Amino acid sequence: MIIAQKNNVVLRHAKKIDFSQIDEITVICYSAIYQSFVEMVGKDVFQGIYYNSELPWPKSKKIQNNNLFAEHPDWIWVLEEQEHLFGYVSFKLKPEKNYGIFDNNGVLPTHAGQGWGKFMYRHVLKFFRSTGLRFALVETGLDAAHIPARRAYEAVGFDHQDLITMYYQDLSKKNPGSELH
Repeated sequence: MIIAQKNNVVLRHAKKIDFSQIDEITVICYSAIYQSFVEMVGKDVFQGIYYNSELPWPKSKKIQNNNLFAEHPDWIWVLEEQEHLFGYVSFKLKPEKNYGIFDNNGVLPTHAGQGWGKFMYRHVLKFFRSTGLRFALVETGLDAAHIPARRAYEAVGFDHQDLITMYYQDLSKKNPGSELH
């Protein structure tokens, strides 16, 4: 189903046959974010807390998208130009809590900076409103890899932030303040 069209680009519901392209977009768009995260927390913390050898990050992101599609195929939309996908957005509805949440999304670097993220987000927000939701939520990082995403979210009206940070400690090393008195 077509949601919107701009020039030769169609925003439409994803189809099962789209997933090889969605997977490719996911890996390309999330690689810098993944690398930034590893650098921020450090390789030891990443390996010890987040790494899953049975489900490395590219595979886990692909599974997230596929599982969402299996349960709610209308919650993943794609940007298509001449039968080639170059972006997608996924989301979840939480009507019991009166909000919708943006999930995985990305636009290929060849189309980045041209407003396609904002185009998708505006239509998702319109959809949220049409379902009677009051709030929209998106979670994003504060690192440099997330700057384009933050700019796009702010441009479509996201204006409240809850800034948090995660602290890590390597318990195998002696740390000041860790002794019991």
